[in-house]
Amino acid sequence: MKRFIILALAYIFFLEGKAQTVNPGENEIYREGEIAIVKITMNPTDKAFMLDEANIWSDVYLPAQFRFINSLMDTTLSFNVGIRLRGNTSRSHPKKSFKLKFKEFGGEKFYDLKKFNLKAENNDPSMIRELMTLQTFRKANAPAARSHHAEVYINDEYMGLYLNVEQIDDEFVQARFFYDEGNLYKCSWGATLTTENAIYDNNLFELEINEDINDRSGLANFIQVLNNTPDADFEEAIESVFNVTSYLRVLAVEALTGHWDGYSFNQNNFYLYENNATGLIEFIPYDVDNTFGMDWVDRDWATRDVLDWPKHGEPRPLTKRILGRERYFYLYKAKLDALLNGDFSEAYFYPVFDSFKSMLDNSVLRDTYFPLTFGFTYTDFQSSYTEQVVDHAPYGLKPYVYTRTTTARDQVGEILGLETLEKGSVEVYPNPVSGGEFSIIVDRPLKLTRIIDAMGRVYSFKVEQRSSFIYKIEMDAPAGLYFLNIGESVHKILIED
Repeated sequence: MKRFIILALAYIFFLEGKAQTVNPGENEIYREGEIAIVKITMNPTDKAFMLDEANIWSDVYLPAQFRFINSLMDTTLSFNVGIRLRGNTSRSHPKKSFKLKFKEFGGEKFYDLKKFNLKAENNDPSMIRELMTLQTFRKANAPAARSHHAEVYINDEYMGLYLNVEQIDDEFVQARFFYDEGNLYKCSWGATLTTENAIYDNNLFELEINEDINDRSGLANFIQVLNNTPDADFEEAIESVFNVTSYLRVLAVEALTGHWDGYSFNQNNFYLYENNATGLIEFIPYDVDNTFGMDWVDRDWATRDVLDWPKHGEPRPLTKRILGRERYFYLYKAKLDALLNGDFSEAYFYPVFDSFKSMLDNSVLRDTYFPLTFGFTYTDFQSSYTEQVVDHAPYGLKPYVYTRTTTARDQVGEILGLETLEKGSVEVYPNPVSGGEFSIIVDRPLKLTRIIDAMGRVYSFKVEQRSSFIYKIEMDAPAGLYFLNIGESVHKILIED
């Protein structure tokens, strides 16, 4: 049994009757605290073809045998999997990224997964920016992929250290939203969500579920509501088609991590999912490696005003119209404040950075592909946690967090005006929790009457009020799913080992 602390710290804005997102936790594959081994065996001619610069844009899967090793298993599949290169600009780098497809040649899913995305993380000398950003999204209870590091071998050649990032597909949305039959769109550069966007253009909105039906009326309606609803009716209208609560979480993490290569700044790298179970469209971030100070567009992401986050001079109606509403803007500030006092702070990140640096050290030392794109050295990897080692990463990880948190706290200022919140609102944050802390903000005294698990067993707890709206709750409980009765509403929390 572990002692878990629930620290009630963040505001509650919860659309009545709509289920909260619960990201799944660690499983047999996605284990952030260890390095797995992926071994691929394929015809040498196929390997040479795949790595030949003349073929880098080929999306043809080649057959290969697959073996996966971590602390829980050493598994060799009895069937061939498919392997090909993945990515866009990364295909031209000497250290390639790979996509594995388990069912390509008549096989089966691997632990309910259809694909692996083995990303070389070429831009990042620390090798952890994307993992840390995805982790922060999940801690903020925004839907985001899981990931873990892996050493990758092809025909016994060590290809280097990689990040295996969860595929966003029907398995992903089922695990977050408990429904997998809605349209899922992969939105790429140019997807401004203005009425000028051609919604049937797969280069902007690539439909990945229900392709045969290809009914995009839900997306069209969302874009019309977003752009054409008068200000006086906007909040009611947008909340009827879009999960605003979740998007405010996304924006807070996006601004603090400096994820400029997403929708708000670069009109890029996001998914939209039509969750027909709730009637709301969900926003899902992805491809978040250009974060924690990484810069290709001549901006200082550690000091940019988090309250003036989206790109100036270009249409970004989703972010700008939402943050242009006083109530949403206040709730966004409250989310920033909660992160800055918890999961986006020096106290949280510094020991986590140190742990990853130690864990990855030997894998980077032996990675002969690591230096080939930008000339990184092993010493650069070691130094990248505390100082600049390359022009496009002007901050080491710790200096970025220090500068970002210092400036953001000044920008956000004191959170006042809780009377503007919707009465009785409650949100549990982060979700899931791993060995640590929850955050909640309430607009009135907390009325937590009962905590039960999925079997209906009741758990005892202690409540300590820290301030008018901040509570600390202690409970002894094993890992699992729990339900909190707060006032007249029920809220889910997932406790991990």
